[in-house]
Amino acid sequence: MVRPWRALLSIPLLALSTLASASLPPNSAVFENTAIVRTVDLAGSTTRITTTYQIKSLQKDSDKYYFALSEEDASRTTWMDAKIKVKGAETSLEAKSYGFTPRNHVWLYHVELPKPLAVDETATLIVNTIQSHATTPLPATIKQSDSQQLVYSSGAYVLTPYPTTLQRTKFRAPTEQITSYSTPESLKKYTEDGKTSGVSKSGLTISYGPYRNVPPSSNMDFQQNTQEIVSVHYTYDMPVLTVPKLRRAVEISHWGNNVNVQDDIWLKNDGARLKGHFSRIEHSKQRMMANYAKPHIVDSMVLHLPSGIRDPYYYDTIGNVSTSRFRPAPQRRAPVKGTKVNPLERWSILEMKPRYPLLGGWNYSFTVGYDMPLEEWAVYQDDKVVFGIPFLTSLPDTAFDDVEVKVILPEGAEIVEILPPFPVDVTERSTHITYLDTVGRPAVTFKKSGATDKHAGMIYIVYRVSTKAHFQKPITVAAVSMGLFMVVLLLRRADFSIKTTPAVVIPSRKKVA
Repeated sequence: MVRPWRALLSIPLLALSTLASASLPPNSAVFENTAIVRTVDLAGSTTRITTTYQIKSLQKDSDKYYFALSEEDASRTTWMDAKIKVKGAETSLEAKSYGFTPRNHVWLYHVELPKPLAVDETATLIVNTIQSHATTPLPATIKQSDSQQLVYSSGAYVLTPYPTTLQRTKFRAPTEQITSYSTPESLKKYTEDGKTSGVSKSGLTISYGPYRNVPPSSNMDFQQNTQEIVSVHYTYDMPVLTVPKLRRAVEISHWGNNVNVQDDIWLKNDGARLKGHFSRIEHSKQRMMANYAKPHIVDSMVLHLPSGIRDPYYYDTIGNVSTSRFRPAPQRRAPVKGTKVNPLERWSILEMKPRYPLLGGWNYSFTVGYDMPLEEWAVYQDDKVVFGIPFLTSLPDTAFDDVEVKVILPEGAEIVEILPPFPVDVTERSTHITYLDTVGRPAVTFKKSGATDKHAGMIYIVYRVSTKAHFQKPITVAAVSMGLFMVVLLLRRADFSIKTTPAVVIPSRKKVA
C-alpha cells in the first residue's frame, strides 16, 4: 500500500527528473565532427557568420544533429538558416531551437537530416547566422575628421556537443587596417605542436587554429576552464546604421487597382559619437576632397524599390524633402503572353539626402511612400485573391530593432489564410476605418523584433471578396450622395423667410341717434 504522503512527494520528484532529463545534452557518441570551420565577416550593425560542420555518423540511423551557441551569441543572433550536402546533393534544412540548457549554459539547436546516416557516413552541414549589434565603437567618441574603429568579441572555439578532430575560426575584416587582435597563450593546448597559440594574420583574415582533437565543448566545464574570448579591433569607415523603429502600412484598393505602401522610418547612426562640435566647413571639405572623406557620416541614402511604382514621396517631420531623385526601373514586357513580370527582378532607385548629415549617435526620422498597380502583386484564383508584399525594404548592413507591418485589405474582405515568410513575434487582426467606409476594412498586423535584410521576404495573404462587398462602397456612396441631394432639394424648396402681416383696418361704427 502506497502512503498518501509518499504519493504526493513522488509528483515533484518526477517533475524534477523530467526537467533534468530535458536539460541533458545530446549524446556525444552519435556524431563526430571531422572538421569545423567558422568564418566571421566583420562589418557594422550586422555580423555574418558561416559555420561549416564536416560530420560523421558513429551510430546507425543518425537523423538529428545538434549544434550550440553561447548565451551571448544566441542573444544577438537575429537570423539563422542551414543546409546540408550529402554526396553532392544540397538540401535546405530548418534549424529548430532546442532551448536554453541551464546545466550547460548554452543554447542548443538541431536539424533533422533528410535521410538518416549510416555508420561512418559523412555529410557537410552549413549554418549561416547574422548577429545584430555585436560590434562596439572603440573609442566610443571621435572627432569629425577621425577614422572610426569597432571591436568584435567571440569565443575562439566553436561550441559543439560532439568531439571534433579539427576546427578553425577565421575573422575577416573589411580592410587591412586591423589595430589589434587577441593571442591567448592558453590556445596552444589543442595546437599541433602545443607550443604556439595557432593565431595568424594574412591580409584581411585573422585565423585561430587549426586546433586538433577538441573534446565536446558545449558544457560548463569547457566554457569555464578552456574557452577563450578573443577580440578583433579594426577600422570601419562606414555608417553603423540601425533602424530602431519601422512602421509599414500597405493599403489595397480594388476599385482603384492600386496598392499604397508607406514606410515610417526612424534611422540612427550607431557609430562612434561626435567629440566636440559639428563643423559645416569641415564637412564640406570632406565631401569635396577625397583625402578628407569620412564615409562613416551618413550624407545620402539609396533605397531599392520595386519596379513599376509611381508617385513616390519623401518627407520628414518638417515637410517635403526636395533633395531626392527617383529613377524608375525600365519597363519590361512579359516573356510569354498571359504571364506577369516579377516586379522584384528590377529595381527602381530612390536617392535621398537627409536635411543634415548623420554623425555617430544622431537620429533622423522620415517617411517614404509610393503607389503600385495591384495586378502585379495579386493573383486571382477562382473566388480568392492571393496578395504578396515584401516584409520590409532592405537596407544593406542595417539592423532593424522593431518592425511592424500592417496590411489593410478592401472593405468586406474575408481572410482565408495568412502566410508570413518567417515566424513573427505577433500577428494581430483588427479593423481599419477610413473615409467612405461603413463597417471598416479588415487589417493584419505583423510585429517582429530583431530583423535584417534577410527578413525582406514576401508576406502572402489569401482573402475573398464577395460581389456584394465589391458594390458595397459605390452603393453606400450613391445612397449618401442621393440623400444629400434630397436634403439640399428640400432645403431649397422650403421657405424659411419671416413675412410681416399687414394690419387690418376695422371700420368704425356710427352711433344711431
